[in-house]
Amino acid sequence: MPICFNDIYTAAQPADWMTQPFGGFNLDSRKIRAGQIFIALTSFSQPEKTAQFAQAALDLGALAVISEIDLNIEKALTVANVRQLMGQWQKQYLQAAAPVQPARIIAVTGTNGKTTISRLIAELLMLQGKKCAVMGTTGNGILPQLEASSHTTLDALHLQNALHDYAVQGAAFASIEASSHGLEQGRLNGCDIEIAAYSNLSRDHLDYHKTLEAYAEAKSRLFQFASLKAAIINIDDEYAGIMLQAAQKNPAQPKILTYSTTKAADYEVQDIRYSLGGAVFTLKTAKGDFEVHSPLLGHFNVENIVASLIAAEQAGFELAALIAAAPKLQGAPGRMQVIRDEDRLFIVDYAHTPDALIQVLTTLKRHAAADLWAIFGCGGDRDRGKRPLMTQAALDYADVALLTSDNPRTENPEQIFADMKAGIQFANHQVHEIHDRREAIKFAVKQAKAGDIVVIAGKGHENYQEIDGVRHWFDDVVEVQSAVQALHHHPDSGYPA
Repeated sequence: MPICFNDIYTAAQPADWMTQPFGGFNLDSRKIRAGQIFIALTSFSQPEKTAQFAQAALDLGALAVISEIDLNIEKALTVANVRQLMGQWQKQYLQAAAPVQPARIIAVTGTNGKTTISRLIAELLMLQGKKCAVMGTTGNGILPQLEASSHTTLDALHLQNALHDYAVQGAAFASIEASSHGLEQGRLNGCDIEIAAYSNLSRDHLDYHKTLEAYAEAKSRLFQFASLKAAIINIDDEYAGIMLQAAQKNPAQPKILTYSTTKAADYEVQDIRYSLGGAVFTLKTAKGDFEVHSPLLGHFNVENIVASLIAAEQAGFELAALIAAAPKLQGAPGRMQVIRDEDRLFIVDYAHTPDALIQVLTTLKRHAAADLWAIFGCGGDRDRGKRPLMTQAALDYADVALLTSDNPRTENPEQIFADMKAGIQFANHQVHEIHDRREAIKFAVKQAKAGDIVVIAGKGHENYQEIDGVRHWFDDVVEVQSAVQALHHHPDSGYPA
């Protein structure tokens, strides 16, 4: 049986534990309040300091300490799988302290698309008159008021705190991103996930998961929650079978719903017509055929909007009403975000994997009247193996490739650029290399001609660039807008006729 917080509180420990009211759990020894229990997670970088942090928490008035390892400290309990349990503990505490009707949880996983899908679900539910929180890469909160998030999926304690707070504010639903890290580390444990959706899987986070198989297995954990009522899966993806198997083996027996743009499925997309204003397509369902008008650019956004429609339908809303609201959708910032300059388009997108970049370029090639540009870099201190793959993707699918910096973090930028060019044949390709990202954007704004589409990939919604471990303010959207404005204020600056 999983240990609950009451078991911890009443454990056979010194009697003075009971002299203070219990105040919940805390992961930060510096922010402990009297009566809280400090959870001393072992630091991967500084494991020897775990006992030091634990003692500091006790000195500040912590009721007790729970650790993954034996710290040999009075008032310290050892619970080896505390990471998997603490979310449930915090949820129990919060509901005991301030009971509230929890928000119904919809969770989305996948390498690409989860940010957009979770945001679209929240927008659809808000358009149906329901308050919906959204949690993920581009921010947390009840739409439209979002605060920046440090992680795609928060740690278990902060996640439970946030969900409880949104419920107090009246959120009927919460649409959240479920990252592979978050699923594997148990950050979503304690969440009664009702509806789960899967978009796709491609190379990413192999510095952590090591293999694509391990990465897929981590994603599939979303479909193993005992609370699950509906599983929505993109069967066009090659790893869909792993997700289907997880859902089929779930004792909760969730309803399994599939969607596809290429094959037979519960929801089939047919007759897609693209334009610079979005896409129109037919959605074939068991309830009939519907014409869907999407304001979002790109083939993958057709998939994203379908996943969001299915999820919102499973939340209890009529599909026809949801489809009628679709033209009002805006999507997530930094995800195929369009900046128009006369007859040129600049697209800011978060694509930071080879597959994501290929998808973005492939889908926009249909719209380009002239050249398609790809401005991209590769993050430092991350999977080096994908760097030449990013470059090859740009060469294969864009007319002009511009190699620049992303977030070097603590890695030498020269090494990153060397990796990006390793083994690449640049002959017969139009390629530029400008290490300063701001200058790279300015160059493209000056050189792109009428009918061109310029993709600035990799950072999307981020408003910083991390160099030597320091985050400097930097926003691709703002940089494009500033460069366009400067260009028009100085007509002699080289804007092509």
